[in-house]
Formats: sequence, C-alpha cells, structure tokens
Amino acid sequence: MGAGKTCVGRLLAERLSMPFVDLDQRIEEREGVTVPVIFAERGEAAFRKAERDALEAVLNREPCVLACGGGTPCQPGAMEKLLAWGHTIFLDVSWQELSGRDLVGRPLWGAGAEKLLAQRRPVYQQAHICLDASQEVPQVVEAALACLELRA
Repeated sequence: MGAGKTCVGRLLAERLSMPFVDLDQRIEEREGVTVPVIFAERGEAAFRKAERDALEAVLNREPCVLACGGGTPCQPGAMEKLLAWGHTIFLDVSWQELSGRDLVGRPLWGAGAEKLLAQRRPVYQQAHICLDASQEVPQVVEAALACLELRA
C-alpha cells in the first residue's frame, strides 16, 4: 500500500502500449462502492472475496498491466497464479519511506501497517522482478522496462 502500483502501472502500460487495470478500481466498479466502504460496511472477508473474483476475471482476459492491491498476492494461491500469468514486479519501499507518504483513508493503514508489511514482504519477494520504488515514478518505470527487456 502506497508503493506506487497505480502510478507506475499506468505509465508502464502506456510505455508498453498495453491496457492498464487497477484491481481496486475494478472491484469498485463491480461492487458499486469504494474499497473503504466495502471494508467498513461488509468487512475484510467480503473485500477479499470480491478481490479474488476480480482477479480471476482479469487473469482470464487479454494481457494487461495489472496493479494489484497489497493483499492480493497474499491470498491463497494468488501469487502462484500471478507468477504463471505474466511478469510480476514488486515495488519495494522501505517502511521509513512509506510512513512519509500520504496514506490516510487506506483501510489497513494504521498502527498495524508496519507489521502487515513485514508479514507480506516474503510473498512480495517471490515476484520475478523486485524494484526500489523509493525513486520518482518515471525512474521506477524505466527500471521496470529494462528488467522486462532482460526477461524477454
């Protein structure tokens, strides 16, 4: 959360001439309410179900650049599906860097966020590509493009 997945993903998709999909946005379109509302009114379990359904729908369509929510790859079997589906990129940002970003209003941002990041990091590190995302977005995109070219 707050690593820049949407900003980097959108620019990366543009550079690759591919469609861009933000999974949280797709969930909001399918559910008719925002992610914070889903968390507040229906709970995290309902959100995770909606997230699984949206992910399956995206993985079964044409290739795209997909920005997943921070919990998406941590769902059972999700990281394996993502790794098999395409190139995965972990935008690595230190806790110190994240704490300086404006993350107010994010459902899981708060007292337990640092611990949550530490728990999720081993899953994220399974990605094909791990990038330092503390740089400016254009620099991160250039690094992603270079890594993707090496994997081609």
